[in-house]
Amino acid sequence: MTKPITDFYDRLSLEYRKNMGWDWEAGLRKEGVTLDKFLVSQLGRPGPYSLLDCSCGIGTQAIGLALQGHQVHATDLSPVSIDCARRESADFDVSMTFGVADFRELSATISDTFDVVISCDNSFAHCLRDDDLAAALVSIKTSLKVGGLMLLSVRDYEALVADKPRFNNEHVRDMSDGRRVAFQLWDWASDGRSYHNHQFLIKETDGEYDVKHFETKLRALLRDEVITAAKDAGYKEVSWHVPETSGYYRPIVTARNPG
Repeated sequence: MTKPITDFYDRLSLEYRKNMGWDWEAGLRKEGVTLDKFLVSQLGRPGPYSLLDCSCGIGTQAIGLALQGHQVHATDLSPVSIDCARRESADFDVSMTFGVADFRELSATISDTFDVVISCDNSFAHCLRDDDLAAALVSIKTSLKVGGLMLLSVRDYEALVADKPRFNNEHVRDMSDGRRVAFQLWDWASDGRSYHNHQFLIKETDGEYDVKHFETKLRALLRDEVITAAKDAGYKEVSWHVPETSGYYRPIVTARNPG
């Protein structure tokens, strides 16, 4: 599991900010506000919280939450992503700590426990096997304080598994140095439960187009699979939150560490 994913994000993280079709800084700040409000509703008290983002990428949610005053430690499999996140946090002038870690084995590098552990942007879809999913959930649980909250943001695959779309996340953005075009091509497995995600990034400069391609394999994790796996890992109060109620752009799974 580890090397192909690390290679994918080591390459993609350098391109992410300017090529993903949105104002990253504005989006980061908005996500921080939204997630902070949601966490307060779940924990029943205002922060700041001690918080681990165990799949932080270039820091979209981790930096956003640090800007809300939380004490954030951010980790990722990809050393290049962590380097990017560290530079971005300095630009935002927030105090954070960082580390390279596999979210299936957090205790190998992290001894602290946290009020909250998050994993956003559908990172759990990289858990292609049931034992990967179970290991990640148990690992996160060992990094939570008693009563601490796990928060996962996941893609809602219920309709996608039925429809098996081939294209996703397509967008065009005009920038001062040229047009950016991005889209994903999905090649579904015959059983419809996983797919190869081909991410294409196209940069236009003076009418010339440069194409970059990144590939990874993802699992179409269904709602009941995530909820059942969390319960089997010993979590309590496992809940699925739709965007209409959470305010976040993707479904969120929350669960408590009962100790």
